[in-house]
Amino acid sequence: MTYGLGLVRSSTEAFRRQIVKRCQGRSIKDVSCEYNLPYTTVERWFYLYAADQLVEESATHICVDEFALRKGHNYATSVLNADTGRILAIVPHRDQEAITSVLQKITGTIRAVVSDFAPAMAHAIRTVFPSAIHVLDRFHLVQFFTDALQRRRRYLGEAKKHHKSRFIDRCLACKTEDLTAEERGFVAEWQKEDLHTKHIYQALNHIRYVLKATTMIQAKCRLKEWFKRYQFHVCGAVSKIAKTLIAREQALLDTIVSPLSNGIMEGTNNKIKLIKRRGFGYRNDGPISSCDFAWKPGVNFVIPEFW
Repeated sequence: MTYGLGLVRSSTEAFRRQIVKRCQGRSIKDVSCEYNLPYTTVERWFYLYAADQLVEESATHICVDEFALRKGHNYATSVLNADTGRILAIVPHRDQEAITSVLQKITGTIRAVVSDFAPAMAHAIRTVFPSAIHVLDRFHLVQFFTDALQRRRRYLGEAKKHHKSRFIDRCLACKTEDLTAEERGFVAEWQKEDLHTKHIYQALNHIRYVLKATTMIQAKCRLKEWFKRYQFHVCGAVSKIAKTLIAREQALLDTIVSPLSNGIMEGTNNKIKLIKRRGFGYRNDGPISSCDFAWKPGVNFVIPEFW
């Protein structure tokens, strides 16, 4: 390579690989400044040799979820080790075929799989890991009720200002014990104004009570009571949610008694969104979407800080 001085400098393969090792857990800019090397040169070496330094990793508990490469257009499915938080595999698309293919690339004896309520997820997990426990994400379960509350308030047309709308949504989504006395008074007023809002709010707090069960016997009793009360409820939104959940009764029971959650996956998805924002203006996804090295199936990888 030349630096415009008429000089040519060369490097050995061993030197380049050592430089790539220095990039693990550090930004490429820091490494290039430390060794007085051009940024683009270190970046090129990193993409060239990083794949050879990845370490295979087996898992017993995994999280699977989708994320948007381009929201509304292109999606991908990723799998994480629920114990270590390491990315195990990523494939394009989010249909059942794509989810099945990415799960088949995972090595190890899988005992539990955490996912959202997507039907394609459930079918793929049963196909690839029939003996594994399917744990549903509690955040998405609560989100069924919070979304129903938001739709109802929008339908009533009572939250016309943006800040008021957000305040109402937050009060209705929070636990009662987390609200102030004034906010609890507002919630009581909104329940008196509309019976459907009251029914959805009560069903949400009841399902939170069900999720607090500590044993399988206790979980079965509480969940059975919840279904008995809300499966044929007069509020259409609540009965619809109950009919959706009753088809996943066994998965819900495993979710109640399991300590696993999809929080680590959601945090990783947020990091991916941050990478996309910081890369705004690039004409393509480059190596991030090609998955040539960074997300090689069944391997361990640390995302460098420069992303």
